[in-house]
Amino acid sequence: MVSTSDDGILTEYMVSYWSMKHEKIDRPTKLLETLYITERYQAGESLREARSAYDHAVWNGVPVAEMDRRLADLDQFMRDLVRERAAQWGQPH
Repeated sequence: MVSTSDDGILTEYMVSYWSMKHEKIDRPTKLLETLYITERYQAGESLREARSAYDHAVWNGVPVAEMDRRLADLDQFMRDLVRERAAQWGQPH
């Protein structure tokens, strides 16, 4: 089932992100999509619209150093999000 609320969509990407990291799956296109979606979330934009309009071409011309920085920010954001969601769901962390 695909979520339509921003929180539901973000949760799907959170689970996918940690699945990729835990299983050490090399899925750069999915990782970049996750980065794009989380940045749109942080900007307060609609994730349903961002997901439907996503085009991997947004990454054309982004310098490698900038990508490295943004991916590091993504990792920290996801760590914080997991802690936040665990607290909301009453799970120890």
